[in-house]
Amino acid sequence: MNISIADSYEALSREVADEVISHLNKSDHPLFCPASGDTPTGLYKELVKRHQQQIINAGDWYYVGLDEWGGMNGEDEGSCRNYLDRHLFTPLEIKEDHIGFFDGRAADQENECHRVEQFINANKGIDVIVLGLGLNGHIGMNEPGTSPLLHSHISELAPVTKEVGQKYFKSQTTLSHGLTLGIASIMKARHVILMVNGEKKASIVKKVIEGEISTDVPASLLRKHNSFSLFMDKAAAAKITFM
Repeated sequence: MNISIADSYEALSREVADEVISHLNKSDHPLFCPASGDTPTGLYKELVKRHQQQIINAGDWYYVGLDEWGGMNGEDEGSCRNYLDRHLFTPLEIKEDHIGFFDGRAADQENECHRVEQFINANKGIDVIVLGLGLNGHIGMNEPGTSPLLHSHISELAPVTKEVGQKYFKSQTTLSHGLTLGIASIMKARHVILMVNGEKKASIVKKVIEGEISTDVPASLLRKHNSFSLFMDKAAAAKITFM
């Protein structure tokens, strides 16, 4: 496990961008799995900037979605796909055939899970996955207690996830379940990056890296991965005792 603590959110975003690019540049068919949410917004701004400056060609990369709210897709404001369209896919002018993403509106959501796994396999596996960290330790929509043997699946959301998720919507929205890459899917990625910022995440960060490795804190399972990096700012690292 590699741990990096940045002085600011801006520095954190630049460091994660450097890491993502370093790994994807080594692949002859880059497949990137970006998370949605507030934390990685600065990362995507940095990637778009470097693409526009022709430092990288992120338009040639392939992308697979981490998760999506049940009942939603890119047409819904507040959806994971809508967020990534606005912050990454549209600015980079990514072709649709370079993107594999859950459609939470699909009638057969189990089939959506199979389809996303097939997209990953067809594109030689995930090279880099960037994850955010839930207040209860979830990664993607893999809530506490989720089996580490699951690949893409339908997840019942924890109460805290339903509550925190309201910030992405302009009005109260019913959130009951999600479609997500499973822990087994995440662990098969060649490089896993957990990006965390803010003092509100300090307590769960401490559990992730100092506590028992357990499904009670799904992100703690990442410590078993042979290429796992945790990038955070000083506020998120405030309660770590061994640093």
